[in-house]
Amino acid sequence: MKKRKIINIVLVVCIVIGIFFVIKFDLVSKIENKIYQQKIKNEVSAKTNEKYSDKPELITETFIDKDGNEIVVEMRKIVVKDEDTGQEVLMYEDTAEPKIIYIRAYKGKIEQIEDSRIYFIVDKEFREPGFGSGTTSYNFEDVGDYQIIFDLDSYNLEVDTSVGYFVCDHLNLDFKSLDGIEDLEKAVGKYIRVQDSKYRDYYTGEDYKVLSFFTE
Repeated sequence: MKKRKIINIVLVVCIVIGIFFVIKFDLVSKIENKIYQQKIKNEVSAKTNEKYSDKPELITETFIDKDGNEIVVEMRKIVVKDEDTGQEVLMYEDTAEPKIIYIRAYKGKIEQIEDSRIYFIVDKEFREPGFGSGTTSYNFEDVGDYQIIFDLDSYNLEVDTSVGYFVCDHLNLDFKSLDGIEDLEKAVGKYIRVQDSKYRDYYTGEDYKVLSFFTE
């Protein structure tokens, strides 16, 4: 069996399609517009959805988790546009969604980054109760300025490539996955939005956190 890797987040699905890998991040599109789809690097020609009509709408893949358990994942066919080339590319995304434990959102500024801590001054906030009201947009309310500290020591950002299916936490900036806190330095002092989320993996029941910053 070919080696595959999935992270469900946020769920990251890596599927061999022809000569390239496609990595897809989805931070619960029902809650907010699709947060992130990693730019696809490939050398294929532009193809339309019709050209993939011979490909199955649904497929299943079997992965092995860190405990040696088999995990069967059902995936649906989608066609996405490569942001670099404008080409349409075939990929498959997981049909299952993680359980939402909480989603919190804030607007404000990163005051400073020190060691593993992000000091964020909140100007406006929005919390989970607004979700499920039939809207997918954020409604922020002014609040008295206060500080939140995000401590990345409490996040597991390590990607375990030794197993086929694994769950880890995620740190994102402007729809891109970050490897470490130092990549956030360019956002210090800017007025930005933060989404602080926690989910439970559909397959393993493991919890994971997603911390996303948006300057755009």
